[in-house]
Amino acid sequence: MNPLSDAALSALAPVLAPSEVVAMVAPAVGCTLVLTDRQLLLVRDGHSFRPRSGIQRWVVDRSLSVRLGPVRQTTGQLTIECRGRTSSVFLTHAEIPAVDALVAEIRRRIYRTD
Repeated sequence: MNPLSDAALSALAPVLAPSEVVAMVAPAVGCTLVLTDRQLLLVRDGHSFRPRSGIQRWVVDRSLSVRLGPVRQTTGQLTIECRGRTSSVFLTHAEIPAVDALVAEIRRRIYRTD
């Protein structure tokens, strides 16, 4: 797990439930992706200046779709869709392995058969 920056930690404090646990963290261009035991969060750099889009959250269930697009030269893109709402995150070549692992964990949780 990649450590959260102090800014990301302070941003998450008001949106996490008291017993919610951060499971994975993946850096991306201009933001950090955080997977907890309950939800996926996108914490944008400068989140305090973006009241509507600075922190976005999705429950990890079958309505959530996460897709890594093709890598072109040194840049990739992650698309997050849920109930008609779409967000995109750009990735450097170095960030792709951590985001790929995060996507694999999200899919494992969505499609597990307990």
